[in-house]
Amino acid sequence: MTNLRVRFIRHQEISPELRIKIEELDHLAFAGDDIDNDPEFANIRWAIPDWMALGFLHEELVTQLSIPKREIMVGAEKIWVAGIGGMATHPKHHHKGYGSALLKATETFMRNELQVPFGLLICADETRPFYELARWQHAADILYYHQDDQRRELHTSVMTLQLQNQTWPAGKIDLCGAPW
Repeated sequence: MTNLRVRFIRHQEISPELRIKIEELDHLAFAGDDIDNDPEFANIRWAIPDWMALGFLHEELVTQLSIPKREIMVGAEKIWVAGIGGMATHPKHHHKGYGSALLKATETFMRNELQVPFGLLICADETRPFYELARWQHAADILYYHQDDQRRELHTSVMTLQLQNQTWPAGKIDLCGAPW
């Protein structure tokens, strides 16, 4: 594998040119995805991330993910998490380890820079094995989020990653905002 150069950029500091590349990769990775046809996902307004993790080969953007940081509720407990959302790798670079390398670098970033006890993501059942290889644990098949002044539920695989010496609490997961 050629060396992947990973950059973490605050969302508000992304240049217009780079934003276009991110949107192009997002479209390539998710075009034709059934998520837009699934009524449960079709009308969700997704959270704006705090950070983007971007993986480059030379100057080509080949893999990316978004990282929101938020305090959520699990049962009766408030905990801080860093989310992983919109993970995408250019189709011509699939199965080359770039997504795994980006995810590993992001784990270090979440632990050392964001200093949160857990990572949290949602994914399709088909992609669970990818995250499980990176030590993410299945936590639930439902979570709650807020949109249009309503608490809504989302039926999907919810996975967590322990980043500090803290145990994931028991209880229902409420994102206390939009999902990512």
